[in-house]
Amino acid sequence: MNRFMNINRIMLLLVGCLALTALTSCSDDEWGNDNPEYKNVFIVAFADWGPKSNNDKTYTMQQGGQLEVPVQLWCEGTRSFNADAFVYVDTKLTLGTDFQIVDANGNALQQNSRGGYTLTWDLQTPDATKNHRKQSIFVKALNGQKGDVTLMTFDPKDVDESGKLRISSGGTKNDDTQYYVPNNLTDQYEVRCITVNYKVKVTIE
Repeated sequence: MNRFMNINRIMLLLVGCLALTALTSCSDDEWGNDNPEYKNVFIVAFADWGPKSNNDKTYTMQQGGQLEVPVQLWCEGTRSFNADAFVYVDTKLTLGTDFQIVDANGNALQQNSRGGYTLTWDLQTPDATKNHRKQSIFVKALNGQKGDVTLMTFDPKDVDESGKLRISSGGTKNDDTQYYVPNNLTDQYEVRCITVNYKVKVTIE
């Protein structure tokens, strides 16, 4: 167990270093000093890493149950504003019949104009984790059909004609390279996601 926790810590540090290398730092202290123009660029990803830490995290839930999926935003320090990040759903199941995306109390969340779900991050108060603030999104199984619900920080519709995910360079992801892609862009800040750990699969049994 300790070895697994250490691997997770190393992977989190690696993502932070890669973010710095790609000039996508979300820290306004040690990461942001040399690149102040990236002070308000943040990274969103799912908090739980799979066995290979490469989009292979899976959850299993039973009919009638509710499953918590933690999400994290890399941002050190405070800001004068809050930030929105988006989570999308890719599935063959029917929303509202087979499953629902809900809050912690089981209340159904509404899709935004982008077709995703908005997670609002409080950046105006200090966070105990210092640089990776956490909150959760929940999947509720409605005693309908069995199947998979994939949660993504990318819009699953943003693919090329062969079904490959588009990336910021204009190409598509077809190797093991990590890319940084916009999740939400406003006048105040930008939220980016990465092509590693951008999705988790929830299987409803």
